[in-house]
Amino acid sequence: MNCGECGTELPALPAAEPSPDEPVAAAEPPDPILADLDMGFEVCEGFSRPDWKKTGDFIRQQVLRDDVGAAWNYVAGKWLEELKSDWGGDCRRYSTAHFFGLSDIEPATMRKLLDYAESTLQNIASFLGSAAWSGYHGKHVLLIFGDPDDYFTYISYYYGDGSHMLSAGIFIRRGYTHVALPYGDTLGAQHVLAHELAHNLLCHLPIPLWLNEGLAVTIENQMTRHGFVMDRELAERHRNHWSEANIQTFWSGRSFDEPGEVSELSYNLGLILVTLLAEKGPPFAEFVKAADWRDAGQDAALNFLGVGLEEVLAGFLGPGDWRPQRKKIKELLEERKQKSSPSES
Repeated sequence: MNCGECGTELPALPAAEPSPDEPVAAAEPPDPILADLDMGFEVCEGFSRPDWKKTGDFIRQQVLRDDVGAAWNYVAGKWLEELKSDWGGDCRRYSTAHFFGLSDIEPATMRKLLDYAESTLQNIASFLGSAAWSGYHGKHVLLIFGDPDDYFTYISYYYGDGSHMLSAGIFIRRGYTHVALPYGDTLGAQHVLAHELAHNLLCHLPIPLWLNEGLAVTIENQMTRHGFVMDRELAERHRNHWSEANIQTFWSGRSFDEPGEVSELSYNLGLILVTLLAEKGPPFAEFVKAADWRDAGQDAALNFLGVGLEEVLAGFLGPGDWRPQRKKIKELLEERKQKSSPSES
């Protein structure tokens, strides 16, 4: 899915179409010029990977503006046909109003998840308001793997060398953005879909990781009716862990990469901050649109919410120098680039 000119909100979403084997794309390209397109497929880690830069350049240069959406749906269909062949077994293609799907799980379960994705997409857009990404071309793509080994093989292509945290699902930004997850049970898959689709509708904004993840967890909780609970024990864990010395790892996003308690507390602190800042009402959407990863959103908070992030954090953690520091954030982000990865649950 490639970004076009951003609108303000998504259109109403009809229910998922019933047939699991409805063609993902027309047999003939919507524009005859697409018949000349070589998507440059290469098989890496067992799955076909298109040359998305080459494909995107071709569409931008050769396809009329009014036909761009249909062109991206066509090339997405060609991609999914290749993936379906690689996947083998019981893998089936699906198409709904705003999604293409590929999965080897039981068709009735997949259709249920696609119905859930359609309704959740609309709810997320409503929650984010004008901050939601809506000017894209092409349908969203969901890859749901019945075998976790297939899932981890598929996503390994998007990671660098070294060890990485296990994930329950990811939103992949590279190329044609899409969501991939291993299927365990329906409720768990719904949690992951809500979380990753939130990332999907935020991917056009250069927001800091704490805000991106805080919004995704907030939306996941709301979509799955999982209430936010802050007990005394959790609050104490936060106050015992965070200090003036390590808070910049949170503002830069580095702390989200550390396994165990540090990552858990980072996601939770993002949720807490989003909850507190969202109490500001309508200006919160303007803050989200303007928040910049380079200063962790500090200028946007001052300009649109009338408060510094350090003040909000002090209200929870207590007195301290919690202010985001641009220089330190830059240093930590340069280190983090060495282990860049897709957005994870």
